[in-house]
Amino acid sequence: MKSSNPSGVSRRTLAKAGIFGAASAPLLAACGNDGGGGADKGDGELDFWWWGSDPRHEYTQKIVDAFLAKNDGITIKPSPNEFDAYWDALNVSVSGNNAPDVLQQDERYLRDYADKNALLPLDDIGIDLSKIEESTLKTGQLDGETYGIGTGVNAMALLVNPALVEAAGVAMPDDKTWSWADFSQFITDLSTKGDAIGNSAISFSNESLFNIFARQKGESLYTPEGGLGFTEATMNEWWQMVLDLRDAGAIPEPSKIVEAFSAGQDQAPLATGTGVTEFYWTNQIGAIQKVLGSDLVLLRVPGESTGTQPGLYLKSAMYWSISRTTSDQAAAASLVDFLLNSDESLDLMLGDRGVPSNTAQRDRILPNLPADQKLGADFIAAITPELAEGPPVPPVGSGSAADIMLGVFETMIFGDVTVEDSTKSFMEQLSAEIGA
Repeated sequence: MKSSNPSGVSRRTLAKAGIFGAASAPLLAACGNDGGGGADKGDGELDFWWWGSDPRHEYTQKIVDAFLAKNDGITIKPSPNEFDAYWDALNVSVSGNNAPDVLQQDERYLRDYADKNALLPLDDIGIDLSKIEESTLKTGQLDGETYGIGTGVNAMALLVNPALVEAAGVAMPDDKTWSWADFSQFITDLSTKGDAIGNSAISFSNESLFNIFARQKGESLYTPEGGLGFTEATMNEWWQMVLDLRDAGAIPEPSKIVEAFSAGQDQAPLATGTGVTEFYWTNQIGAIQKVLGSDLVLLRVPGESTGTQPGLYLKSAMYWSISRTTSDQAAAASLVDFLLNSDESLDLMLGDRGVPSNTAQRDRILPNLPADQKLGADFIAAITPELAEGPPVPPVGSGSAADIMLGVFETMIFGDVTVEDSTKSFMEQLSAEIGA
């Protein structure tokens, strides 16, 4: 069942916005066998797929070249793509029982592909997992088997332009103690006392940010069993906060918010200096700072010390997976092992795919990280001791959450529906998608 999208905003627009993923089309059944996978040792020919920016494509090709220099008899056909087109192509490939041997995966779709029997369990096929933290491994595990190994970890943070805070004459908050009410006052003060908008509001329809809010109340976006894990009251409170911020002038008028979505990350208010704050993942800092031309400050999400538990968690930025139908399981495992564990790979990748999940490599490359990646790595190191256990792997159909939440959000901020009806609409649509 395809989710409705009242906003008319495409998956490509969501991907461009920088925060959001894209909802993949429903998958057809893959190969349908229930054991092992493709050939344990086969022809040595690997299709390798990933998504990302041009700089990622360039250094990943260099990693491929370094791997091939050490592995005679293996050939690799690389297929880089941008995010939206990647999932369309992967859907067609898997549906046709012609999936790439090694591929990037995302948390929203990991269960979809694993449940369609398209991914190979990775626990005992020769990949060294000894330096990967157990908490990181769990994010790619379903029913005790590992279907994706995190490339690295990210965390959600509030990115703040300190020059604009100073220009507005507003004090920087203490992010170790502040509440959502403190955050609301902070961005309202920034808007009313300065020349830039306090917060661009493009993240308030981000289900990952709402999940942090729900987790702070002891709830979660999803339950481990695959149902919805939050109450109507919690989402009502979330939407009411957004409307209160709109009415206080702390966020832009609705039409400007929609424009910011369409413009994409590089033209969003934070990157252009017309907005003071916004929530992003830590591996997005560098791209935003590059466009902005000045440094940003990272703050914890509000409410971490005032709720039932911390809501922040370390998210696997993306995963390495292997197709169940790979023509050469041993070669595919060797490539994934090289990507995760080799000096050559991590010296090129650094923190682009998240702070490395291999903790030994993380420590090794930390002094070599560019300033923006070190900023994210230091933030992750600071919050890690404070974190609660992360959320469960999202259920099948959860890739539709971004489209659904954005549609509900936009209808609500234009004043067309009530908070309560917005919550009911979101819960009903997402429940239908995930079969809850």
